[in-house]
Amino acid sequence: MSATRLLVLGVVRFAQPVHGYDVRRELVSWRLDEFTNSRPGSVYSALKTLEKDGLIAVNGVEQEQGRPERTEYVLTPEGESEFQILLRSSWWRVQRGTEPLIPALCMMLGMPREELVAAVGSRISQLAGQVDELRFFRAAIADGATGANGEVPEHVREILDFAAARTKAEIEWSRGFLKRLREGAYVFEDER
Repeated sequence: MSATRLLVLGVVRFAQPVHGYDVRRELVSWRLDEFTNSRPGSVYSALKTLEKDGLIAVNGVEQEQGRPERTEYVLTPEGESEFQILLRSSWWRVQRGTEPLIPALCMMLGMPREELVAAVGSRISQLAGQVDELRFFRAAIADGATGANGEVPEHVREILDFAAARTKAEIEWSRGFLKRLREGAYVFEDER
């Protein structure tokens, strides 16, 4: 299931009729590109694919003087059905995403212990910085904000809380892993 597909369908659904630029702007304001693959290019690509699949339809095309054409989209009945399926699948099924640290953990014995200890320490610092960033961004969201005036909607706090909780869990695991490494767990390539 594509997170971008669900997000783009959802924004078209609640903001229709809507231009692609407005869909992208909305998703960027939620800072979703940090948690999903909803970068500007993927949003426009998703719009084209959704249109080709019959899930959204062109409602009109505008062109203001000196500006590129802007296509306005609406959700089709098939798009509503797809949105509902994707939304419920996301809530009812737990799916693991690709985690780049898993292969690195498999191959960790190929590094010197000292370097791995330094890398894990650096990782903990970076993760702690991410938690701080999420906390500050969350605090800047106004109570009751709906997103109607370009502000970040209040429900984005839940996204930030979820991301912070996952990051804090990784920090906790990393600290335990670092302790085990410092206490001599495992035999590394340079120690044989």
